[in-house]
Amino acid sequence: MGTVKLNKLFADFQRDEGGNFMMIFAFATAAIFLTVGMAVEFSHSINMKTRVTNSLDAATLATARALSIGEITEEQAEDYLEAVFIANIGVDSLADSDFTIQNITVNPTNKTVSAKAVYDQDLKFISVGAAADKQAVGSNSAATYGISDIEVAMVLDTTGSMGGSKITALREAAEIGVEELLSVNSDTDEKVRISLIPYSYAVNTGPLAQYVYADFKSKKSDAPLYSNEFFDDTGIGYDIAAFQATGNMSDMYANDDGTPIDDCATDRKAPKSGTNYQYSDANPSYGMLPRDSRLHTDWCPTAALMPLSSNETALKNRIASLGASGWTAGHIGLQWAWYTLSHDWYDYLPAGSKPGDPAADEDLQKYVILMTDGEFNTAYADVKKKNWSAGSQGGKSRTHTGNLCDNVKGEDIKIFTIGFQLYDSTALAMLKSCATPDDGDVTFHYEPETGAELKETYEEIARTIQSLRLIQ
Repeated sequence: MGTVKLNKLFADFQRDEGGNFMMIFAFATAAIFLTVGMAVEFSHSINMKTRVTNSLDAATLATARALSIGEITEEQAEDYLEAVFIANIGVDSLADSDFTIQNITVNPTNKTVSAKAVYDQDLKFISVGAAADKQAVGSNSAATYGISDIEVAMVLDTTGSMGGSKITALREAAEIGVEELLSVNSDTDEKVRISLIPYSYAVNTGPLAQYVYADFKSKKSDAPLYSNEFFDDTGIGYDIAAFQATGNMSDMYANDDGTPIDDCATDRKAPKSGTNYQYSDANPSYGMLPRDSRLHTDWCPTAALMPLSSNETALKNRIASLGASGWTAGHIGLQWAWYTLSHDWYDYLPAGSKPGDPAADEDLQKYVILMTDGEFNTAYADVKKKNWSAGSQGGKSRTHTGNLCDNVKGEDIKIFTIGFQLYDSTALAMLKSCATPDDGDVTFHYEPETGAELKETYEEIARTIQSLRLIQ
């Protein structure tokens, strides 16, 4: 009987599943806990790698810039890089942290500075089943520190809404940008040149006025072709009589000889027939630039554009002359900024202002800084004369701007945009779209709200331009 009872008890135990649930639950809970823990550690690893990468990139770029402008010597570079990394990573010292910097190298021959940073991460869950209880989360970074040639076009809003404190803030901020950009130049080594393009209803082309012709109130125009030889013989770059005979010449706001009555230019128009250079940097030999007769004589901005220059005094004097009046034809400012940077205009710009050739100098860098406080709202091209009134062509102006922005960026010219006290969503969207896409920590679109922030913006853009690109 004893044996029979034992067998029965054992059989009952085998059939009893009451305790299995608790065992399964215990194993499942442990597995879930381990999985969650591993996910948290993995996420922390990714976040720390991003943090290390960004901090090290900032440190190498800052060190490269400091070396470029002579702020530090090559012997001081290691301490400088480490100090910038510590400041960005947010620790008091590397010795009391889980971060280390390895292999800081300054190569004076190749003009590069490089380093590796590592975060020593403790492992609790990922290490289960593995021998290691730590892992190194690291990043490499390198930057060049030999300043390459840089050309910058500043497009400056001088419209009526910029009056008062705004135009004062712009003058002060633009001067700071000029100072910062030109700080890398020396008496024997000119690395940076800047052009200035003020705009409102139009652009005062100043020294480039010989490439402008008097045009009718038309949405399209078959522009005359500029000839250096004709200009040398007559002082006018094209045969005005022949052009007048086509019926395209304006008799309004033109001098007796048919030349424009002032130095202003409006937007380039599509032709009535033939090749369209409307959104290109084609030089005047492909088609001169119009001065639409809808532009009143008193609407031409007083301050003329200034082609590329490294003369800080001359640049500041031109900035100091900026006034504020008129509506906003910002795409015309962008158009002429492109011409001052385009190598296709090399033969049409004054000595000392001729743009470099990216095909011959692969390190040459070109930038546009496009600033406004309002919506672009005035255009002449593609607008019928009966539909035209100043300030009523927002859609056309935005279309022209978008096409120009795309083509400028397509020529490897980077565009910074600044919306100063600009709260119009349509205008901000246009500027954001026009700007070169942000690249890591490099920002190309700004929205300063005060004069102090505008100064900081120009200074930051200048320093960004100087901080040469990462090579790793």
